[in-house]
Amino acid sequence: MAIFYRKQQFKIEGSQSYGKWFGKAVSMGDVDTRQLAEEISHSTTVTRSDIMAVLIELFEAMKRHLQASHTVVLDEIGSFKVGIKCKATEKAEDFTSSKISGYRVLFKPDTKFVANGQISLKGKRKGSFVKSLLEGVKAEELPSATTDTAESTEGKTD
Repeated sequence: MAIFYRKQQFKIEGSQSYGKWFGKAVSMGDVDTRQLAEEISHSTTVTRSDIMAVLIELFEAMKRHLQASHTVVLDEIGSFKVGIKCKATEKAEDFTSSKISGYRVLFKPDTKFVANGQISLKGKRKGSFVKSLLEGVKAEELPSATTDTAESTEGKTD
């Protein structure tokens, strides 16, 4: 499996990237909760309805904890916490909850350190951090025949 991309030319005039080409990830469609539950049920001894029940309760538990100002960590997936949108004030005593205009869920993907076998001058391992959900991912150019059905992932979280 691969992440598909399409070539796209940068078209914002005045930008230093104007006219240059870059790759843009594309989605080959959505997979909903019911489809995931069905897929999981085929690789485990748990039924689709049991998986759906667990996922519904996961949502309820996450909602409860997020609304209690907790960070929810799903191992090997990532962490979720609440962020706020607010108006700044000149003095700390002037800031109250009335200055909060919105809330959002922030997602931080789980990462793993992948050593490259080298050691730094300070004796530490060299390598890079890789997002667990993307470990081993490869990219391929989207075949031209599928361009019409694919949608750009622009504006979606990476």
